[in-house]
Formats: sequence, C-alpha cells, structure tokens
Amino acid sequence: MKKLKNPAIAIVGIVLFCLSANFLVEAQEKGYEALIGEWDVQTNNGQYTFVFVFSMEGETLKGLFKGTTGDYEMEDLSFKGSELKFTVTIDAGGQTMSFDYSATIEEDSLEGFLSMEYGEANITGKKRK
Repeated sequence: MKKLKNPAIAIVGIVLFCLSANFLVEAQEKGYEALIGEWDVQTNNGQYTFVFVFSMEGETLKGLFKGTTGDYEMEDLSFKGSELKFTVTIDAGGQTMSFDYSATIEEDSLEGFLSMEYGEANITGKKRK
C-alpha cells in the first residue's frame, strides 16, 4: 500500500466531498433540486431579460435576481411542489419599486408572471445547463 505524501490534502478532499453531498441531500429532501441553479428569464415580449440564481445556504433556500438595474436578494422566497414565489425590491433612481414574481417550474422550464404597481407581465424561463 502506497503512503500518502500529504494526508492533509486527502482530509480536505474528504471534507469537501461530504459537504457537497450534504448540500445535495438537503436540497433533495426539500424538493429544491429542480430549482437550484441559474435561470434565464424574459418577459413575454422579450423586452426585459434577467437571471434568477437559486442556491442553498445551509438549510435555507436563497435567491438572487440579476437585472439591468443590478443584483437584488429575493425576499419572501418560497418553493413548494412546483410553485415558486418571491418579491424583489429595487431602487429605481431613488424611488423604491417592488415586483412580485410567481411561476410554475416544470423540469428545466418556468412559466408565470410578475406583478407591479403598474400592472402585470408574463414571464418564461429556462434553466441553464
């Protein structure tokens, strides 16, 4: 049997493997595995495009909205079954605006709508591979 030259590297590798496996187990237990990752999303007419990024932080689902006005944390984020809901509040030139998003996730696609003070818009998206 060959002796390891640096056992610390092997230990770090094992720890990283266990942490990544734990992340996947937690995501699967809560049904988040279908959601975790980056999604390219657009309004129905393609006028506005943005990216949704979903990840796990410990046992907590986190979301980030990336748009032309910047990156914003998703608030009141929930994902139950295949239903996704969250709010994004942005600073638009000194004025605060809130957007409520809701969508249904089916495999690597999402379809739903965003609501704001001035109306609604349909959204569609695809999960990045």
